[in-house]
Amino acid sequence: MAEGEAVKVAVRVRPFNSREKNMNAKLCIRMEGPTTYIKDLEGGDEEKFFTFDYSYWSYDGFEDVDGVLTPTTDHYADQKKMFDDVGVGIRDNSWNGFNCSLFAYGQTGSGKSYSIVGYGKN
Repeated sequence: MAEGEAVKVAVRVRPFNSREKNMNAKLCIRMEGPTTYIKDLEGGDEEKFFTFDYSYWSYDGFEDVDGVLTPTTDHYADQKKMFDDVGVGIRDNSWNGFNCSLFAYGQTGSGKSYSIVGYGKN
């Protein structure tokens, strides 16, 4: 286990699903580096911000290439980016005999399963 390893916290914003698109949902999140900014779209200009180990932008900046979501910008975080940043350390530590956990938390339909295992070719 690497010296100084600790709990890492990552957040990811996903594209709107069809229900959200049909409701004309508006994006209230932006991300810069490890910081996530949230704005109340119904009032005020103040943004709240939270800094994590990783803030992954997966809302846009990709194209579908034969069923694989491929980045078109450096800002987009694909499955490979997430695995390289978070999964590799967990995998390596578990192979070295350490107990490891990966925990996904969020509302139903928020993208937890996709972020952990993907689906289809992703």
